[in-house]
Amino acid sequence: MRYILRVLIDEYRAILSDKGVLLIFGAGLLIYTMYYPIPYMPQVLKEVPVVAVDQDHSVLSRKLMRWVEATEEVRFVNGTGDLVQAEQQVLSGEAEGVFVIPQGFERDILRGEQASVSVYADACYFLVYRQIVTGAYKAAATLSAGIEIRRLTAKGIDEGTARRMRDPLPLTTHPLFNPSSGYGIYVVPAVLIIILQQTLLIGIGMLGGTRNEEFRKMPPPPPGDKESYMAILLGRGMAYFSIYILYPLFYLLVVFRVYDLPRSAPIGLAIVFLVPFVGAVTYLGLALNALLHSREISIPVLLTVSVPAVFLVGFAWPPEAIPQWLRNLSILLPTTMGVAGFLRVNQMGASLAQVKAEWFSLWGLCFFYFTLAWLTMYRKRSNVG
Repeated sequence: MRYILRVLIDEYRAILSDKGVLLIFGAGLLIYTMYYPIPYMPQVLKEVPVVAVDQDHSVLSRKLMRWVEATEEVRFVNGTGDLVQAEQQVLSGEAEGVFVIPQGFERDILRGEQASVSVYADACYFLVYRQIVTGAYKAAATLSAGIEIRRLTAKGIDEGTARRMRDPLPLTTHPLFNPSSGYGIYVVPAVLIIILQQTLLIGIGMLGGTRNEEFRKMPPPPPGDKESYMAILLGRGMAYFSIYILYPLFYLLVVFRVYDLPRSAPIGLAIVFLVPFVGAVTYLGLALNALLHSREISIPVLLTVSVPAVFLVGFAWPPEAIPQWLRNLSILLPTTMGVAGFLRVNQMGASLAQVKAEWFSLWGLCFFYFTLAWLTMYRKRSNVG
């Protein structure tokens, strides 16, 4: 125990004496977590600029145009009757899409024939595309429903019956756990957990790279004493864990409140779930130290983990669309189970029993990486001896 305490104190000293690690653990993490959510504060994309092309110039076409522009999704800019000119406006960046009402629109409707409108949207940005199509659909569906109801009432059917005939199976939707359908509420909590993993890995990697450069900053244990290797891992792990278990508290008490992110779980429950996550990330970093021969290589090597982590977690890209072998491999990253369980606990109000699969998986990763770190340290120091 005295040796573990000695290692713990020495690790604190190493952290506090390393300006680069302090920058990552302190200012970098705090500034990053407070800065990252700012672009997502509007939550929902509104008033996407769209060019209106009215080739019919009728009462109904103008009415439909007003209804489209009245939606929160779309804002008309520089209306024109020329589709080619509208296309040039999109290519020049003045607009993100084109809404076209063809000639004969009102005539077809008055004849009882099917009329159509065209929507051209930039599908390179899915959010932009979705908003334009949604705005156009809402307005067109409303106009279509009104026309249908008027036709039915003209046949002598009362308005209430006509409405029910027009929509015999009304659909009521309520987005669970994200009522505003905000993009920030969706993406920020998951990214915060990934930030926690990456900054911890980089900080441990920087110190590990420095030790490898200097051939060992910590005093070596007695030769062949396997328990001393375990003491080093326990002491170092306790140092990093004691620091990083505080960051979820900062997330929940400060970041979530400042940016009005939903939180359904008691803080204690969320922290209990993240205990094995922080432990798994800590020992993953200590296990990777054997691969980091210099301080400088730790940052680019460990930064490359962030991109696969984002996609394999399953919020940037649906896990069902990820190849099965990659999904199986992703279990080795603590963020895969950590993000999934944290979101269910913190935003969906799940109990610890309901996320026991993720929780026990994280404990398994914690012990697995502890063992791997012990093996790499034992092998490395045995070879040196």
